[in-house]
Amino acid sequence: MISSNKTKGFTLVELLIVIVVIAILAAISIVAYNGVTLKARDDKRSSDARNVLSAISSYHADQGEWLDATNATSKLATFNTIKVPSDVLSRVTADEPSGAGAAEKDRIQVKTCGSPVSGVEIVTWSEEKNAKRESIKAGNC
Repeated sequence: MISSNKTKGFTLVELLIVIVVIAILAAISIVAYNGVTLKARDDKRSSDARNVLSAISSYHADQGEWLDATNATSKLATFNTIKVPSDVLSRVTADEPSGAGAAEKDRIQVKTCGSPVSGVEIVTWSEEKNAKRESIKAGNC
């Protein structure tokens, strides 16, 4: 007589193989996700810096004065041609950005060029490169 006691299911080896495959896929996705978030934060910093530079350039065209970090926040806060969000203006500083912490990385350094002042240079931080980004400039820098 043939026994009909065969149970259907997965063996321990099959289950272990599935778990290992899932673990490998999870590890790959976590590494990829970290790179994407670093790039997204860098792109936001770069975009904010370009917005500040556009506002400063527009202010110069309108008022004939280049702004530096000491007066950029107060004058751009009331400048209506190009509005820069207050959270971006709060990160404008004369100090260089560094990788010491989140607040340090988010700094937007604004410095003037030339004597008399003939332009503006802006520097931000890049987490992807773990260094200061190349500066963006307006005017004669």
